[in-house]
Amino acid sequence: MLGPVADPSSCPGIFCSQGIVMVHYSCDACRRPIHPHTDVHHVVKIEVFPAAEDPCSPTAQAEADHDRDHLEAMQSLLEQVAEADGADDDDGGRQALRFDLCDACRERFLRNPLGLAVGKQLDFSAN
Repeated sequence: MLGPVADPSSCPGIFCSQGIVMVHYSCDACRRPIHPHTDVHHVVKIEVFPAAEDPCSPTAQAEADHDRDHLEAMQSLLEQVAEADGADDDDGGRQALRFDLCDACRERFLRNPLGLAVGKQLDFSAN
């Protein structure tokens, strides 16, 4: 329970009853309701973005032009940022994900975060 709200219509997606705001969680993996006072609630945040070459790597430093005009490079970066601010539709391949998990699904997630099919391990004798 978060507390009283002056205008219950100001909290879309949150259950409002008699001016009291209550957030209801359910596990995104098994869909089980998570009670805020009795169940353990875990949040998994994943950020996906295009990988860029590390500018500090020896390869990148060796290939860098040490005589370049740093002011020109800064101006180019500022122009790219300005263009990115104007393009709301293009997220540059970035995506942030958030998942609510119950305790049991958290354990399963930590054992296999990518959800890859795990084959049965066979134990062979040492001949």
